Amino acid sequence: MTSQQPNKNALYQKLPPAQGSSFVVNRYTSPYFETPWHFHEEYELVYCETGFGKRFIGNSFSEYHQGEMAFIGKNVPHLFMADQSFYLPGTSIKPSSVVIQFLEDFLGTHFFYCPEMTGMRQVLSLSMNGLMVTGETNKKIKFILFEMLEAGTTGRLKHLIEIFGILAASNELQPLSVNTISGINVSDSLKMHKVLEYAVANYKDDITIGDAAALMNLSESAFCRYFKSRTQKSFLGFVIEMRLNEACKLLKETDQSILDICYETGFKNLSNFNRLFRKLYNKSPLEYRRQMVI
Repeated sequence: MTSQQPNKNALYQKLPPAQGSSFVVNRYTSPYFETPWHFHEEYELVYCETGFGKRFIGNSFSEYHQGEMAFIGKNVPHLFMADQSFYLPGTSIKPSSVVIQFLEDFLGTHFFYCPEMTGMRQVLSLSMNGLMVTGETNKKIKFILFEMLEAGTTGRLKHLIEIFGILAASNELQPLSVNTISGINVSDSLKMHKVLEYAVANYKDDITIGDAAALMNLSESAFCRYFKSRTQKSFLGFVIEMRLNEACKLLKETDQSILDICYETGFKNLSNFNRLFRKLYNKSPLEYRRQMVI
């Protein structure tokens, strides 16, 4: 996650650390987090300081909110789209995040293979699916992140190793992707970003495979094969997940009727909405809402 303008020639990012440092720790502030769907060799820990929006990590799509934290594996494609309603032009109110990025060998090729790093090595492996960092683990690391922003070089390194210890001992890491997605190339990044932007802008409406395929100059059948090979999901299945994710948000945050939510999120009839919701979440929309109220 960065706030730099997107590089139209390459979305493989090389992230040079600051002078005198072997890793990156920084606060990024930007109206919309403009960097497209991208990947890099560094592992990345992202804390959402302010703002909210949508995130894609591997083949996972979800909303993100202020206070959330994610740990992303090396070469895992990801994209954070800040909601434009949060940024007020002409003011200092902008989305911001605090980010740590480090290479696997930033302390030498054998560092994560020493006995003390056994637990963290397992976390690195799990991060290839993207991880949500929740609960007390989130709170502890958040405090350390803010200390790192003010610390000197030695202090930052000490704090980072402390974070490794907290992650390694945590049972509050939740996988985001079902499958590992990595190794995309520049051409894939540009094409997929166009499709993801189209999906985010239109998933509540009559979104079509034909329109998505046209963005890539592919036939519908070729596009379907392409999308599934990159995300391990069908395009329409992906759109359904986006709609259901939005439905969950409305069930939690509003008192709209389930029928209204069904239509507002792009579904054509209530029975289909209920069936797909239960298939994904193993409960009905009404059961989900009651559970959120308790």
